[in-house]
Amino acid sequence: MTTLTHMPSRKTIVLVGLVGCFLTSVAGITGSLLISGWAASGGWLEWSRRLAWGYPCACGVVVGVFPFLVPWLTRRLEAP
Repeated sequence: MTTLTHMPSRKTIVLVGLVGCFLTSVAGITGSLLISGWAASGGWLEWSRRLAWGYPCACGVVVGVFPFLVPWLTRRLEAP
């Protein structure tokens, strides 16, 4: 198992968060539409509309909150 010897940079935290937000947004939107019925929910047009609104909102959280929250949580969770 690899252990962190230093805190990741804010740039790394944000970039990893943005990728995570994209993957989570795609998974959530797709799952929601599939559960409701793809065609009945609007299909690709609705999927695109939800991604166009949801991903930027998630990115705002990553850029605005993650650089402060992740180091704090890491210190709290990794403290001896």
